[in-house]
Amino acid sequence: MKLQKFKTLSFSIITLAIVTAACHSNQKQNTVDSTLSGQQMTQDSSARRETDLTGNPVNQFLQQANINGLVEVEMGKIGKQKAALKSIKDFAEMIEKEHTGANEQLTALASAKGYKLSTKIPGIKNKHLKDLSETSGKDFDSYFINMMVEDHLDDIALFEGAAKSPDQAISSFAEKILPVLQKHYKMAREISMQFDQNKNKK
Repeated sequence: MKLQKFKTLSFSIITLAIVTAACHSNQKQNTVDSTLSGQQMTQDSSARRETDLTGNPVNQFLQQANINGLVEVEMGKIGKQKAALKSIKDFAEMIEKEHTGANEQLTALASAKGYKLSTKIPGIKNKHLKDLSETSGKDFDSYFINMMVEDHLDDIALFEGAAKSPDQAISSFAEKILPVLQKHYKMAREISMQFDQNKNKK
């Protein structure tokens, strides 16, 4: 009799566990469904904005383009002050001016979409800027122009992807800015090659 009661009790516990797990699963699924639905709505909290940043391609582009643009402007400012070669100093001045203009357009686009861009440059990018500002002379020129080449390769790849976006405003903006980035890359490559040739001359 005791054995029968134990079996009955065990069966009841197992049944209760299964029912509880099923309820938890349904609650979890409802939470997932609610989250997915919430990502389609206008952002109204920092938590939702963070979710959109990782899950919404439009906001991903806006934020990454924003970070890249802020870095380019800061590099331009540093380059104007510290470049030894006039060609690099002039290039840095152009970079600051044209990326500032592109950033203003990007900010307006993000605002139209209800997305607030950060004005802070991430830590790793700040470290690169700090390292750059602590060099001088030919070392600075070499570091600066090589960073410009690499950064604009990244910029071009980012904007080429955005130019294919189904979002008309994003694709139009990317197509408008892309030729400017390509021009910067070409100029940076040419200056870099000239710098390397001159550096190897005695």
